[in-house]
This record gives sequence, structure tokens and C-alpha cells, in this order.
Amino acid sequence: MNYRDYFDIDPDYFPQVDKEIIETQPDLWKKFYPHPSFVNLLKATVSILKRKQKLSLWVDGAYGTGKSHAVLTLKKLLEASEEDTKAYFNKYGLDNYLCAELTAQKNSGNILVCHRYGSSDISNDTDLIVAIQEGIEKALKLAGIENKANTSLKDSLIRYFENEENSQSFDIYAAGTYRDVLGGGQVVGYFSKAEIL
Repeated sequence: MNYRDYFDIDPDYFPQVDKEIIETQPDLWKKFYPHPSFVNLLKATVSILKRKQKLSLWVDGAYGTGKSHAVLTLKKLLEASEEDTKAYFNKYGLDNYLCAELTAQKNSGNILVCHRYGSSDISNDTDLIVAIQEGIEKALKLAGIENKANTSLKDSLIRYFENEENSQSFDIYAAGTYRDVLGGGQVVGYFSKAEIL
């Protein structure tokens, strides 16, 4: 006997959910099995939407444990129609009260969902802040919402270094007092508009 004689393997199974799969398989989230950790994530999300706890969630785990698929599914549930949301909950026998709470929060106002795949290029607080700002700006643009907030950190840096005196000052510090921290160089090497974009 072979393993295939005992198990039904989904022919559409993907060993890793990556950016390409997310873009080419829009209904992939409907196949995500809601294990207890994911149900806790759903409950925490509803609690956040109801302003009953801190307004942030952190999903972590070892490589290959399904973080990307779980977060994609959460994103899709927040964006899905009431019909698709109920269908997901019914398919997996999830708590109807939790479904009703999630649906009520979705219907109580617009939820802007910002999703980013991968974080390997984030190595410090500044990278994280810039990634969050870029995600929000992208989500606003996709939703057709004008961003009326102050400019992002990235835009502020670009505008600051477009001023010749500011660029020269940075170059002096980068080559002098902060040489060990910045490794020397000039504004063009650190903050050129093309590089930041």
C-alpha cells in the first residue's frame, strides 16, 4: 500500500504561499483550515476592531508554519462579502457568534486592509516604519482614498535631501563625525530619490 491509498491529497496544494500564488490564486484563502491558533487570531482581530484591546497583532513562527497563508486568509475574511464570510465559517464549522461579530464589525464602517508579503528586507525600526507607511499608502490608493495625512518618512527624507544645503551637511557628517556609523559616502548613495522609491 502507498500513502496515496490512505490520504486524499489536494491537487491544488501549494507547499509555500508566496506573492505569486497570492496574486494568481485569489480563492486560495478559502482552503485554509482554521486551526485553533488561527481562530485565536480571528478572535483577537474582532477584539481589536471593537477597540477592546491594543490595535496591533503580531504573527510569528518558524519558516513553513503557515503564517503567510493564515494572514492572507485573515485579510480576505476582512475584505470578503458577508456571503463568502459565512460560507467560510460554515465550511469549517466555526462559531456562528464569532462570524456574526466579525460581520458586524465589517458592516460598522470601512476597514482598510494593508497586506505585505515578506519581511526579509526589514532589519530595523526605520525599515519597519517605512514598510508600514508604504503599505498604508498603497492600500489607500487601491481603495481610491485620498491620503490626507502628513507625508511619509520616505517622502520627508526625499524632500529634505533635495535641498542642496541639507545634502551637503549630510555629506560632511557622513564623511566625518558619523563615518563609522554611515560608512562614509554621500546623500546620493544613501537617499537618492530613485533608490528610496
